[in-house]
Amino acid sequence: MKLWVRRICIGAIFAIPMALVAFAFFQVPAQAQEGGDPNATCQSCHPAFQEAWSTGAHGQASADPAFLEAWDAADNDPQCLTCHTTGFDLATGMYESQGVTCAACHDTSTVNHPMEPMAAERSANLCGTCHTETYFEWQISGHRQEDLTCVVCHDPHATDLKAFDESSLCSTCHRTRSSNFAHSQHSVQGLTCADCHLGPTLAEAGEGHAVRDHSFGVKLSSCNACHAYQMHDPVEVHPEPAVSSLPDAMASVENLTVATEPSSISPVGFAMLSGLVGMASGMILAPWLERWYQRIKEE
Repeated sequence: MKLWVRRICIGAIFAIPMALVAFAFFQVPAQAQEGGDPNATCQSCHPAFQEAWSTGAHGQASADPAFLEAWDAADNDPQCLTCHTTGFDLATGMYESQGVTCAACHDTSTVNHPMEPMAAERSANLCGTCHTETYFEWQISGHRQEDLTCVVCHDPHATDLKAFDESSLCSTCHRTRSSNFAHSQHSVQGLTCADCHLGPTLAEAGEGHAVRDHSFGVKLSSCNACHAYQMHDPVEVHPEPAVSSLPDAMASVENLTVATEPSSISPVGFAMLSGLVGMASGMILAPWLERWYQRIKEE
């Protein structure tokens, strides 16, 4: 009995330091999230992304003069900070960072990064929490039916298109139509895909500040802007699409709740696991340590 008690004590001598070291090591990432610049660590490995973000609409979301002017006109409505800052708490009026930072889309609680990829929210639902009008229009578009989300066309860091211009971007998928369009009268007149398929919204900009219609459908108002005094052939008939082919407009009730604040990871589990490893190691090494101790006493 005394032999086992002695070996358990030796195991505890190994277990306790290992548990304390593990607890301290895995607690560091959780503490680092609470203070300082949340983009400082990201910048050290991703300088190009950080530079693009800092000058883009997301990086300047709370400092853009247009926003500050509109915010003052709205009597500094705190609701605006929900989208123009990161981690805003309406109850306290406090926020984690100015602008839309890395933590708004990336799960910064990933402990083993960069050994493991940092999880990121890439769905249109996340963009829709702020760009509500554009998100609604996208839901009734053919792009949504093909599961083409916002990040397929837009760079979330620079908040710009992933191409030189709109037509180049459209041609990556619509090659045949793009080739045919290049020989049309519209192209000769200098029109692009966006002029008709991404026309200006008919309503005033609301909470999502929508500027272009992302349903990608050509409206009669777009045609009338150039062809107001031209008549269409009354003989030509365009059949109505079947009801079953209509996009699901009720998809707008999808859950838009996306947590921008990463969930914390408790270091207790890692500490317990390290303690068990230390205990097992100590008990395995105990016989050799006892012999070594007896040899020292005899000398």
